[in-house]
Amino acid sequence: MPKKKESEIKILKEKLKRKTKQLEVLKEIIETISYNLDLNEVLNRVLKIVKDITQSDSCFLYLLEKNYLVLKASQNPRPAFTGKLKLKIGEGITGWVAKEKKTVCIKEKAYKDKRFKLIHSLPEDKYEAFLSVPITFRDKLIGVMNIQHIKKREYSPEEISLVEMIAKEIGGAIEISRLITETNILREALETRKLVDRAKAILIKDYGMQEDEAHKFLLKKSMDKRKPLKEIAEAIILASEIKKEK
Repeated sequence: MPKKKESEIKILKEKLKRKTKQLEVLKEIIETISYNLDLNEVLNRVLKIVKDITQSDSCFLYLLEKNYLVLKASQNPRPAFTGKLKLKIGEGITGWVAKEKKTVCIKEKAYKDKRFKLIHSLPEDKYEAFLSVPITFRDKLIGVMNIQHIKKREYSPEEISLVEMIAKEIGGAIEISRLITETNILREALETRKLVDRAKAILIKDYGMQEDEAHKFLLKKSMDKRKPLKEIAEAIILASEIKKEK
């Protein structure tokens, strides 16, 4: 077989291999999104997928909250920073990526980049290679994903493209998961309020309390028993129902 033909076949095989890998990753992401709408679990699953693909030494996921990028998940556990580390849009490389919605790829000495921002106590600040990708959904910024390597590393165009594809695919999943989480919180708050109002009505009717007195009573019981206000209200409602049945 002529060498030219062999070379062409080799290139086609490489392309096929990359496409197969992309499809496998896409399938895994779709499965993650389809069977899991818990935000934290989605983020942690994404971290694992990215780590497997890039063999990263670190991966951070920031989500946009009220004009700040908040660290929400980390490949290496960072409890002191998760949920607390905030960056302004435009601040550091991460903030620049968020502002411009463009990928940044640095193969060595990322800490010398003019956009770099030092975060004290984070070992990742000394890492060499840095790949930062915007997470978007319908052109809306959702967050930023940072991949880092301790040593110098060249990120191939195919690798960058794959990470960008992941960031794009998870953007919608993150947005949906957040909306569901917020909806559940609101639903829980509304349910608690209804139960508290019922419990207050019972205290006012059966025990002759004033409304603020009844409210203070519920709060005190919640603190004394170290139980949620909802549970205290449910207990009072249940006791009232039992009393009526006797």
